[in-house]
Amino acid sequence: MAQMTHRRRASARAAALGRATLLTAFALACTLPLTAVRAQSAVPYQPALSAAWDGHTAKALRLIDVYLAAHPNDHAAQLDRARFLAWMGAYAKADDALAKFGANDQEALALRARVLAWAERRHAALAINAPLYAADPSDDDNAWTQALILRQGEWPQQALPALATVQADKPDDKDTNDLAKAVRLPLFSWVGLTPSLYSDSDHIEIRTLDLDSSLWLADRWRLLADVTRRRHSAPFGGPFAPLLGDNHVDEDRIGSGLRFAPSPDIALELWLGNSRIDNGRGGENETIGHLLFSQYASDAFRYTITADRDRVDASPRALTVMRNGLAVDLSWTPTLRDRIDAHIAHDDFDDDNRRASALVSYARAVYRGERATLDLGVQGETQHNSLNTDNGYYSPDRYRRYAFTASSYISISDEVGLSLSTALGQQRDETFSQWKRAFDISGALTVGIFTHWQLVGRAGYSQRLNQFGRYIGSNVGLELRYRFCEFRADRCPSVR
Repeated sequence: MAQMTHRRRASARAAALGRATLLTAFALACTLPLTAVRAQSAVPYQPALSAAWDGHTAKALRLIDVYLAAHPNDHAAQLDRARFLAWMGAYAKADDALAKFGANDQEALALRARVLAWAERRHAALAINAPLYAADPSDDDNAWTQALILRQGEWPQQALPALATVQADKPDDKDTNDLAKAVRLPLFSWVGLTPSLYSDSDHIEIRTLDLDSSLWLADRWRLLADVTRRRHSAPFGGPFAPLLGDNHVDEDRIGSGLRFAPSPDIALELWLGNSRIDNGRGGENETIGHLLFSQYASDAFRYTITADRDRVDASPRALTVMRNGLAVDLSWTPTLRDRIDAHIAHDDFDDDNRRASALVSYARAVYRGERATLDLGVQGETQHNSLNTDNGYYSPDRYRRYAFTASSYISISDEVGLSLSTALGQQRDETFSQWKRAFDISGALTVGIFTHWQLVGRAGYSQRLNQFGRYIGSNVGLELRYRFCEFRADRCPSVR
């Protein structure tokens, strides 16, 4: 069952959008301005404000709920309750609370724009806040929200004028510095080094060392470059070992590309490279690459279409097989609580096999707290291959899997966060006499969310039961990145 490596990677790609959104939302939640809280003093619900100021948002919410039970018409308290909910990342509940205010309530309207910005509803937030900002560009509250909105998308540099307004008005304020960090994040160029190790119960081992970079060339252009060294190993004479040569195959990959953003909602990416493998009896070179188109079609829907050519990297034997693929990744968030992701792909292999696969996931936000979130959902997967070629990769005629999923993000500090995800279900293909258990768990610890240096440690474990017993696979990796933007001072916000 070592061939499941490729399928798990497809699953990880489809789930990545959800995890990235969750991490971004939490990182931005750390930058929630407390202007309204500071402006109030000696109000009837001061204990709730004090608790919020001290970072005890759950306590603040309990206290203000008690107060509002006795004073339901206190306008300021109702607004602060919505702020507390947003501070905890409960954007759906905050939006529901703000829906009770009238359309002419300017303070509630401005707060709703900010909540929608945190929830990554960029177009809706901009529709509300842009007129407020245009009417008074010097107002630092409206400018704060405008910068938060415009940092999202493919043109984050649009946030810089609004950020400059906030920095000029309150240069030493912590909230200003937090906003500057958030705006700077998508403007970074970076260089990264990633060592990783994959191993499984079929005795396949894949050691990888990757050096990659992304350089901000201009407001619409990025230069990409990547160099990778991999060693795929399997027991000599086994079904996954090379047909000739040693029990391992070395692969060297090098490539470069460009990413172009013609609008804040659209990106095009072209990457081309070369892959050379050597099994001890000579080398083989192949052209690899991908062409990608992505669009933020609306606040609720975005998609990416990718055409690529690459090796099948499931085992040493599979590396000689080339694959031409077309994949569509879809993400639909019909509400602020619900998310549906889909990965649909078709691949043509040069060993005459053809594959059609789909992975669909649904997740619902069920808990938002001061330091943690929890999403629960379901997942379904299917795969069909036209041939079982015995070329070292999994190629079932009819594979099916369903699972219940859970994912969580734990904010350890403003700069450290832990993301966890798991899936437990059952799987079956045409060789199974009955459904068998399938279990996956993975985690990533990020140190340095906003800083120049960032370290991410990742680990994953998979256990799948099949007709022949138990398959176990695991992977661990580290990613060290240095991020910078100082070489373009006009596109590098100052951070204290």
